[in-house]
Amino acid sequence: MALALERQGKVPDALAALASAHEPPGSASSGRVLYERARITDEHLRDPLSAAKLYGDYVAAFPQGPYARLSADRQQYLVRNGTPAPQALAEYEAILGEFARHPSAQLVPRMSQVIDRYPAFPLRPRACFWLANILRQRQDFDGAAHWLGVVLHDYPGTGDAHRADISLAQDAVSQHQFAAAMSTFERYVDSDDPLARELARAQLRVARNLRLWFWLFRGGLVLLGGWLAALTLGILRRHAPFWPLPFEARLFGPIAVVMALLTFVESRRVGVAVSIIAGGGVLLATLQGVYLRASAPRGLRRLVHVLVSAGAAASLAFCAIDACGLTDLVITTIEQGADR
Repeated sequence: MALALERQGKVPDALAALASAHEPPGSASSGRVLYERARITDEHLRDPLSAAKLYGDYVAAFPQGPYARLSADRQQYLVRNGTPAPQALAEYEAILGEFARHPSAQLVPRMSQVIDRYPAFPLRPRACFWLANILRQRQDFDGAAHWLGVVLHDYPGTGDAHRADISLAQDAVSQHQFAAAMSTFERYVDSDDPLARELARAQLRVARNLRLWFWLFRGGLVLLGGWLAALTLGILRRHAPFWPLPFEARLFGPIAVVMALLTFVESRRVGVAVSIIAGGGVLLATLQGVYLRASAPRGLRRLVHVLVSAGAAASLAFCAIDACGLTDLVITTIEQGADR
């Protein structure tokens, strides 16, 4: 009866029904009634101290009951985080609950008010991290930096401050500020804080890889663009005709179209990368064929031509894969096989 009233949103009626239940003292049914009173007070009334007392009553009366471990853990959590500021904990958990059901940007200012209004709230650093993560997802890195800065300023020398510092460095990596970020990670690789130490070591490896991919991407674009420009200039200087299309283009064009279409069926993101590679490959093959038809390099020039052409083709593939965010997928596939 009480649970049915709870599902209908009639929380006061549900609690009244539980309070008036006449179950044999010490029975399993009386334990269930006590636990449900604690849970509803906790989840719906957002009264952490009253809920903690009810959870404690359950543990004291039913130390071996089915909800004893859950009740004890929840009681400790509520007492630890709600005693100095019970209203702050209630608002904090209400915001998290609403966000889990219906993510909304309107919850951001509400959480910021909790942080500003309750400086003694034990979960205040966690609320700052929550805000930073939400703002980071919205590409608001300045807003995220503000709340991480609050943790650094208000909790210096703590594990939370270390995590905030590392999070700021992670954001710097995403904005290609590699030197500053790696300097921060290196400060923590031998830290006494085990969590900060492991995070820093992992993020340092990530930052080094991302820096490598970043410069490979830029170098690849320069090589590819320069080679296309050189081929185009060579064609214009020799007044080489594009028609009939070179054999390379007529051979590769249909294959490229079929590859792109088949890949799109399996994965749109992979299909975009393959389409870029296919389209760029057709352009590269066309310019290459027209140029070679008008000029047949020999000796060292031929070797250089072959090497630069291969580099341009590899650059095209790498830049397309990296731009579509598929670099990690390709590396994992190479290391573990296509079936993983």
